[in-house]
Amino acid sequence: MRRSISLTVYSTVAAILILAHCAAAEPRPAGVSRFIHFSVTAVYPKSFDIIASAQWSIYGHFGLAELKEAWHKKALRLANGRKFKSSALVVHDGEDSAGGWAIGFRSVSGTITLID
Repeated sequence: MRRSISLTVYSTVAAILILAHCAAAEPRPAGVSRFIHFSVTAVYPKSFDIIASAQWSIYGHFGLAELKEAWHKKALRLANGRKFKSSALVVHDGEDSAGGWAIGFRSVSGTITLID
């Protein structure tokens, strides 16, 4: 009995620690492909860095125009109806060797600053 209580307590503590360090994915704006991923970082109280990225794939969805449009939709969603100004968008093309295979990716990043 004592052993099962200890196991239950340890399991519960482990689950809480694991879940406390998990981060939820950024919500996707309507009309954006599931192959495009977002990262948003608060820089100042009213400024946010937004990165829209996608891996090169046979399904497409890594074109520059599509990534810029997805970035803009994410900026509009983040601003939530408020006015904002944005920095010039920067495009990054890169490669990652996950699992020994080279996988290309493209990302578009920029910063928005809320005006209101």
